[in-house]
Amino acid sequence: MQDESTKFSSKIGAEIWGHRFKDGQRGPEYTLEFLNVFAGTGFSLEKKYYDRRKMIEFRQFVYEGEKEGAKGHTAIFEENKKNIIREKLGVSEKQLEDLQVFFKNLTIPLMTPMGKPVDRSWYAQMMYPLHESLLFSEVRVNRDKNNTKNLTINYERNFFARGGELYFLMLHYGTLNNSELRINIEKNMKTLLSSSSGVIAVINQINEAFSEYSTGDQPAPLIKDEELSNVITSWESSEYPTLPNTDLDLYKEFAEELNALLMLNIDIYEMFDILTSLITFQLHRYMIFQSEQIIGETSSYFIDCLEGQNKSIKFLAQDSYRIHETIVREAYKTFVEDRVEEVFSESKAEEKIYFWRNNFDSSEKDKLKGYSGFFNELNFNSLQATKKKKLIEALETKDINNAKKLLRLRIVELYMEDLSKTQVPIMKTLARDGQFIVSGKGSKARYVLHDNVLSALVYATLNGQNNLPYDDFLNELFQKYRIIIGEDAAKISGLYSKEGINLTHFRSNEKKMRQKLKQNGLLQEYSDATALVTNPYYN
Repeated sequence: MQDESTKFSSKIGAEIWGHRFKDGQRGPEYTLEFLNVFAGTGFSLEKKYYDRRKMIEFRQFVYEGEKEGAKGHTAIFEENKKNIIREKLGVSEKQLEDLQVFFKNLTIPLMTPMGKPVDRSWYAQMMYPLHESLLFSEVRVNRDKNNTKNLTINYERNFFARGGELYFLMLHYGTLNNSELRINIEKNMKTLLSSSSGVIAVINQINEAFSEYSTGDQPAPLIKDEELSNVITSWESSEYPTLPNTDLDLYKEFAEELNALLMLNIDIYEMFDILTSLITFQLHRYMIFQSEQIIGETSSYFIDCLEGQNKSIKFLAQDSYRIHETIVREAYKTFVEDRVEEVFSESKAEEKIYFWRNNFDSSEKDKLKGYSGFFNELNFNSLQATKKKKLIEALETKDINNAKKLLRLRIVELYMEDLSKTQVPIMKTLARDGQFIVSGKGSKARYVLHDNVLSALVYATLNGQNNLPYDDFLNELFQKYRIIIGEDAAKISGLYSKEGINLTHFRSNEKKMRQKLKQNGLLQEYSDATALVTNPYYN
């Protein structure tokens, strides 16, 4: 019993999707973290670690006076430091203030689902990376309780979760057997983040003034390998971002789609939002795909192009989102039940219960501590006390058959609760920040395509081509992404025969999609029957 190798993981989501996506991570943060990782590797998809930069002085300069935490502290940038920068740059006091305003205006706005600005401390603010020198890692400020003037500033890896690290790994594995694609992504990303030469001169002089030049410190691990022993002291015991599957065709598709964007002559300010839409859509597809593999189903994205004005189309877009949530829930539940069976199988459940009861340490005054062996085997040590007590109640149920049923139920409930609280919100955040769902208080979420994600899909689908006939484009959307918009895809997918909705609704949706593309400069019409989806940045 004690040597049994199978233990419960309290991170079921990590085992399905990777370690670790977190519900607090926002769309732009996935992109920024990925860019941080990529730049920190020297733009190499082969690298197994990346360097990080705090750039504390620079951020305090930009966000002087902004809040720090919830206890009334603010970002302070002393006058003597301003004098150093003025001398370094050769500017007046007014010019320095203008410089502060310029950089502060690069702050990436984050909104709540209700449309209100997210309230963030200065060290959690993010800036549009006009140049790689504007990339810095997330940090956390901690003040001494006894002397609040004493503060420490550490890297905060949890804040960004590891979505960006996981995306880097997807590209790493997706280009393993395609060196040309890998080299193109590396070269094009470096070019994208190296264009604003005027910005780098100012930033570097500020950083140099405070010994914060772009020499990264405390490198973070990406892929476990003995070669890290020369770089990271505790490389063997370090926590690594991990993917449950490193060999998916989906990763190759992601790499090709990203490269299609990077080949275009778009400046980083405009590219950032398009890139965020692409990355969030890719990660959303990945989470759906992983869930589908567990329960053996396939699904589609039905897009409402009619802005909720057509009830039938609106219903299909809402139902499409509901089906995806159901697939994730079912996959999670199936995975949990399989793991419960591994560690608490029906054939051994009775034996297990007696074993855990008999191993209760009666010398412990605290019953929870007395059952530490039980919690340890199930990997439930970090559970809240109230939840641990419910497990103990189930374990101590006198009737052994009832004990088996109740304990199994309690364990499954714990994990399903985690799904509702953390995993499903991840997907909703990805979709909302990627601009491909509309959701609000009291209304069901439905799939849409706003401007940035629409642009991303056009560039990724054309993949270096100048244009594509509109009908062929719609077919590509269905074949590549299982996106349904018009009549043909509705028929091929079986949606039309299943729902029995009049074909005129699909035709109206298709016509509106055509209008949206035209309004965004992504379509040229030659007649009612002839239209080409075009890439305005085609060289």
